[in-house]
Amino acid sequence: MRGVSGWGTLSRVLNRLAEWKRASLYALVQVRTASAALNLRDYQAFSRVFAGSAGGFSDPTRLTRWTRGFLWAHVAIVAIRLSIRALERVGGTVELSPVVWGLWVAVQLLAVYGTVILVPLWTRRANHNAGQLGAAEMTFTPSWAAGWYFLPPGLLWKPCLVMKEIWQVSVDPGDWRSQRGSPLLDWWWALWLIAVWGELLVFAVARLALEPGDAQTVEGAMGLANQLLHLPLTLILLTIITKIHDMQMVHYRNQSEEAAT
Repeated sequence: MRGVSGWGTLSRVLNRLAEWKRASLYALVQVRTASAALNLRDYQAFSRVFAGSAGGFSDPTRLTRWTRGFLWAHVAIVAIRLSIRALERVGGTVELSPVVWGLWVAVQLLAVYGTVILVPLWTRRANHNAGQLGAAEMTFTPSWAAGWYFLPPGLLWKPCLVMKEIWQVSVDPGDWRSQRGSPLLDWWWALWLIAVWGELLVFAVARLALEPGDAQTVEGAMGLANQLLHLPLTLILLTIITKIHDMQMVHYRNQSEEAAT
């Protein structure tokens, strides 16, 4: 009976994961659909920020600012969660009114789904701009650069390869194949795999192999480790985005000045 219960738990984990991926992909696809449906005065500005231009180098400054803002919000949320957990460990309590609790949940959901949408969109823009800087024969197109965040099984390694290619081009568009990716990329992806997929794996194994009480202890410890891992994970991603943005803007300004003279 315990084996049946364990496999049922594993099935629920996999179903939850599939639902999350479908919801994330749906959110990404709906960004463009929703923007087309908007009949607002600033529609063109909205479109430029999130979709970019069809041809030519598209200034990524605003999109980078939005993406970094949501990532910093994620860092703040994780820090607050860890602070609350530390307070509870020493015997303190945190009591929130229903209204405040509802706002806290809403802020967390906004940060999560905002990040799920913005990071792929920023990657798409960075990939597009890399091609506009003069890089030839890039492996990934802008659409696939964003899409691989959601499509299994490629989502386990393709986004890292996409970001590595963008980094190489951003270092030297004319000779990008001879450039090496930054160690930051490997650390970012390793931490992401451990934090997101490692937790699910440990959760499933604990339910299958341990008694309920021991499984809850392991799950609690893994949950804490997950929160701790998200701090360096997000900070490294922030650094990668900032460096790629800065390198691309330098190349763009230099090429614009050369074209003007």
